[in-house]
Amino acid sequence: MTLHGRQSTTLVLLLAVLGLGAGCQPLTSGAYAEEEERTLGEVTDDFNITSAVRARLLRDDEIRSRDISVETRRGIVTLFGHVATAQMEQRAIELVRGLPNVVDVRSRLVVLQPEG
Repeated sequence: MTLHGRQSTTLVLLLAVLGLGAGCQPLTSGAYAEEEERTLGEVTDDFNITSAVRARLLRDDEIRSRDISVETRRGIVTLFGHVATAQMEQRAIELVRGLPNVVDVRSRLVVLQPEG
C-alpha cells in the first residue's frame, strides 16, 4: 500500500470513529442554545416526530397545514401559526396527540375567529 493509500485509510477510519461518537455528543442550535442540549439521537427522534406531525396535518381536509409550523423538542410538539376557528385548533391538537412518541402538545396557534 502506498503512503497516499495509508493516509486515506487512516483518514476514513478517523472519520468513522468520530462519527460513531457523535451520537453521544450534545447538540445545540438556534433559539435553543441556552436550553438543555440534545444528543444526535434526540434530534433525530424529534425530526421524525415533526415529519409525522406535518404529514398528518397535510392529510387532514379540515386543517390548512400550510398555516401551521411545527417544532419538536424531546417529544414535546409545539404548533405555531393560525387557524380559522377554535375547533380547528382542537382538531390539530388531537391529530398530533394521536401520534407515537409525542409526549405533549403545546398550541401557540392564533384563532382568527374566536367564539363569542
